[in-house]
Amino acid sequence: MKRNNDISQLFTFVIAFISLISISPISYATKITSQSINIKAGWNSIFLEVQPVDSNPENIFKNTPVNLVLTYFPKNSSVQFIESPDEIKWKQEGWHRWLPSNKQESVLNNLYSINDNQAYIIFSKQDYTLEITGVSTIRKHKWQPDSFNLLGFYVDPIAPPTFAQYFANSKAHSELKIYHLIDNKWIKIENPEAYNIESGKAYWIYCNGSSNYTCPMEISLPGTFDYLNFIGSNTELEFEIINNSPDPLSFTIEPVSNEPGDDMVPLSIVSYNIDKTKIFEPFNSFTPSVALEAGQKLTFRLAVRNDEIIKNEVSNLLKIIDDLGNRFFIPVYAEKI
Repeated sequence: MKRNNDISQLFTFVIAFISLISISPISYATKITSQSINIKAGWNSIFLEVQPVDSNPENIFKNTPVNLVLTYFPKNSSVQFIESPDEIKWKQEGWHRWLPSNKQESVLNNLYSINDNQAYIIFSKQDYTLEITGVSTIRKHKWQPDSFNLLGFYVDPIAPPTFAQYFANSKAHSELKIYHLIDNKWIKIENPEAYNIESGKAYWIYCNGSSNYTCPMEISLPGTFDYLNFIGSNTELEFEIINNSPDPLSFTIEPVSNEPGDDMVPLSIVSYNIDKTKIFEPFNSFTPSVALEAGQKLTFRLAVRNDEIIKNEVSNLLKIIDDLGNRFFIPVYAEKI
């Protein structure tokens, strides 16, 4: 029996390690950013927007008051709602847990990596601020049908959308069932029309049937990547912005300034004149002259000015924010030719 348990733990570790490798951005010229999350004493539900440089929970939570971390990786079965985190039977399929190595129960840990676009339920002995240093990414959530889903959202911390605005055009969420963690209990949000989504916080949200819904402002990057990679002869890239909301949607795209001495990727906006000749204009900021109608998409094309790259590798972030309060950061990379 012990041998079977050892093999099971080893298999879980290998899967977690492979998963981490497969989702990590390219290693060179990585643009490091950070996310701050206010943690209260007791139970907390958090959502990570950045991929930690060091994803080992033992290192992330070292010398912090956090002494328990739980997360859920959906399988094929639905998740039943649990009123209190204390009631979670973490040994059930899908639940993963981490405790500090100085705890005797840590021998049963099966959570080996803390990753972006993932929700976590953590217990802290006191208030503190969790600082995560890593790489911003854009990832789409895969909804578990006919089930509660534990997740958070990429929203503006200052002016985020309400839940009703966020899911206004999603049939699977027409009857919103949302729970948030208050005073160690999951409490239903009774008025999603007036409740703003909190950045860095995770919620239980029910999905009625299957759904591919992403966000009111969907960003479709080239290929399977969650970044823009100008490398070699790949001097131009384009991506799409799609309005999934039922109302007109406007947005702004702009580069995020690096620290002094940290070169940025020199970019130009590519457009076409009446005879299909390309026009290149330096990219400082872009807002469409007319808002996107419901279901409409806009293709945005950028070109790198290779002759202005001095260092071997350069990178920075693009920020995209819409007038509803959805916010994304896209890493951009380029290398000197």
